[in-house]
Amino acid sequence: MSADFAQAAVSQRVPVERMRAFTTSVMHAAGVPEDRAALIADVLVEADARGVFSHGVTRVTPYTAEIRSGLVNPEAEVTTLQVRPATAALDAAGTPGAVSARIGIQRAIDLANDGAAGMVCVHNGRHFGPAAHWALQAVDAGCIAFVTSSGGGASGVLAFGSRTPALTNGPIAWAIPAGKNYPVVADMAVGFSALGKVRVAAATGQSIPADVGVDADGNPTTDPNQLVWLNPFAGPKGFGLGIVMETLSGILAGATAAVNRTPDHLGTVGQVFVAIRVEAFRPLAEFVADMDQTIDAIHALRPAEGFDRVLVPGEPEWLKRADAVERGIGYPGGLLDAVAETGRAYGVDPAWDA
Repeated sequence: MSADFAQAAVSQRVPVERMRAFTTSVMHAAGVPEDRAALIADVLVEADARGVFSHGVTRVTPYTAEIRSGLVNPEAEVTTLQVRPATAALDAAGTPGAVSARIGIQRAIDLANDGAAGMVCVHNGRHFGPAAHWALQAVDAGCIAFVTSSGGGASGVLAFGSRTPALTNGPIAWAIPAGKNYPVVADMAVGFSALGKVRVAAATGQSIPADVGVDADGNPTTDPNQLVWLNPFAGPKGFGLGIVMETLSGILAGATAAVNRTPDHLGTVGQVFVAIRVEAFRPLAEFVADMDQTIDAIHALRPAEGFDRVLVPGEPEWLKRADAVERGIGYPGGLLDAVAETGRAYGVDPAWDA
């Protein structure tokens, strides 16, 4: 499948705790309070453990750059703009994205526990790592969750039929509780892939499929270093979902829609968190039993040629995580070079060199 790229062979393995300690130290050295630095490290290292390198520790380089530029205030506090029986609107004030995300999803869970569902919009946020990370917090509380976010900066995803972009590459993440099986997790972006995945391909010396995106002239490219904009996934379908997500996490959350941004006004990041309490509709034990039955039936399906077994959404990442916990996170060659350089710039030796 053309979406399966940036899957370079493992070059080195780093124990999860070692990478977590390193990442915490770098973010703390960059000016983030230690408890917040540890939170950011948890999010990024968990992404790497799940094989989502586009949202993992490679983010320490842009995260620290945003702090230096003043775009992110590592000590800013999240405030409440308004609260209603099932909703809340928050202002993140440019605090690190993981900080406002932790508050946003917990507020959504609390609202769901008070009734049946809760929805929280966060204004003035920043990049918060994988959307699935936050959706899974609600699963642990017995909820079905939906999480999305807009991006900051210029547009990066083309409108269907255009040569210039109209959308940020916003995530769409759902997480659903199960019993004996892993929770079902559907986490995707509206672009053909995560832009970070293209950066991974560039860092590891790989080419990309021609349908991923285009160069500065609007022409398809297989060179990740030449890619400027992404195509929407599934053509008009991805573009349609992108408009919906841009409305929720952009306009509704008080962030500027990507297509309306200018070089002088690149806008902020909006975050949206929804939690649906299963017990408001039926007993949780019955729900997860039915989910297990469904997942087991999917596992029993006859696999297509080239597949050993049929997995549910999110399961490949759960299996990678189990392997990473046991054997260390398997990184492709070259992926950690920039991370190591950033660490040294802040006086933190790369832990995987120990």
